[in-house]
Amino acid sequence: MILLVMAFGVAAVVAGSPPAVASGALGIPPVVFSAYLAAETNAPSVAEDCRVDWPVVAGIWKVESDHATYQGRTVTPDGDLTPPLYGATLDGFIPGTARIPDSDDGVLDGDPIWDRAVGPAQFLPGSWRAYGQDGNGDGTKDPQNVFDAALATVAHLCLATPGDYTTPTGLAAALRGYNNSTDYVEKVTGWIDYYRSFSFTRGVVTADGLYAFPLPTDSVTLGEIRRPHHDYPAADLPVPEGTPVYTAHPGTVTALTRPCDNPERCRCGWGVHVAGADGHTYTYCHGSRLADDLSPGREVAVGELIMLSGNSGNSDAPHLHFQIRSPDGTLLCPQPLLEAWRGGIGLSPIAAPTSGCTD
Repeated sequence: MILLVMAFGVAAVVAGSPPAVASGALGIPPVVFSAYLAAETNAPSVAEDCRVDWPVVAGIWKVESDHATYQGRTVTPDGDLTPPLYGATLDGFIPGTARIPDSDDGVLDGDPIWDRAVGPAQFLPGSWRAYGQDGNGDGTKDPQNVFDAALATVAHLCLATPGDYTTPTGLAAALRGYNNSTDYVEKVTGWIDYYRSFSFTRGVVTADGLYAFPLPTDSVTLGEIRRPHHDYPAADLPVPEGTPVYTAHPGTVTALTRPCDNPERCRCGWGVHVAGADGHTYTYCHGSRLADDLSPGREVAVGELIMLSGNSGNSDAPHLHFQIRSPDGTLLCPQPLLEAWRGGIGLSPIAAPTSGCTD
């Protein structure tokens, strides 16, 4: 049973303390991490002066629901929690919890008699009505969706306790506004410090948090993005050797390639192949160096640095070769997707054409 600590309309799943030594692995599912990044990006949409870096949301969620994975829960590519997460019945019988009669006719929490906290951020129905957000732009505010709930976490902080969360005093005040418990504040602050100890180089993530432009946005022109590939649906983006290459969508690394004596046989050179959370396959080729911690089976988040561009494999000049295959194996034209992602628009590969992008 979930042990909930109640205060000011938000409940927390009690978790342990941060590990003494950082392992280098965040332990955050890629789609959930994408939701954190999107919440950071979209914080000003909650309030003009709202600034919340992703480690704050991650620290809260680590204690609330272990990054939406409590008791083996998973998150769909669209960010929906499976199965939904509900807190304990708040009928006053559990020590440390309040007695809160139903406030939503059971619509959000499934209980028409008593309230329960809902979703990975563990909002009470009344708090969700006050701070709930449509983080993924689908027209619905769903506390069981990680994109909606992550932006709602930001909203609770910024609207309930505005302040500078980069300072210990401002952060502690905001966390007490979220849950007025010294133990809670210490646990969450410990995790925030832990996550802030990691430094990430990442690409520009789209407003919905699902996609990212795979290069620094100023490294190629719009004309170079729109340029057709020479013989099959793909994109060749001319960038200097050593340009950061980022994941366009979260997923799992399926293979890493490297140069060999026969460029035709090892066409990709240094490359990364990712099975995307959306069912599509993403390929990045001709790098000069892969990220040190990559290996097959490793999960990668949206906008994560995976390699540096180069001229390896079957290549005549430094560039990034980028291609996407649909779930049925069909190659898609990435040009319209790249243009949208560069502009912060989360266009899905479902909308990509399969022809018209070759010479």
